[in-house]
Amino acid sequence: MQKTHFSERVAARRAELGLSRAALAKAAKISSVSVLKWENGQNEPKGANLFALAKALRCSPTWLLYGDEEQLPIPAEQLTSELDERQKRLLDLFDSLPESAKESHIIELEQKVLGFNNLLEELLEVRKNSNKTNK
Repeated sequence: MQKTHFSERVAARRAELGLSRAALAKAAKISSVSVLKWENGQNEPKGANLFALAKALRCSPTWLLYGDEEQLPIPAEQLTSELDERQKRLLDLFDSLPESAKESHIIELEQKVLGFNNLLEELLEVRKNSNKTNK
């Protein structure tokens, strides 16, 4: 059964992954109180906390917020801790760099991820406002 509310999706995914609230909070680098409030429907995460939560729950922020069918997370039993081929390739390429270049590439990737997260956050905000006006 598809969970219809953000709070239900967070709680169900956490349980599916076998995480306690404390373990989820630690993985997302947030407080356990925040997780409790999100699961109780008292509020929803914004910005960096939303992306940290999605990463810790191994799902998309869009699915967390809206339950989009096309964004359903991979079931826990199908998740692997092994690196996929692209991740291995990226590590091999990174290891091939001289030490002097590694840090600049890490910073560049961090900036790209931050830019992507900012753009996604803006798009999610537009969607949220659109949903409010359509109700």
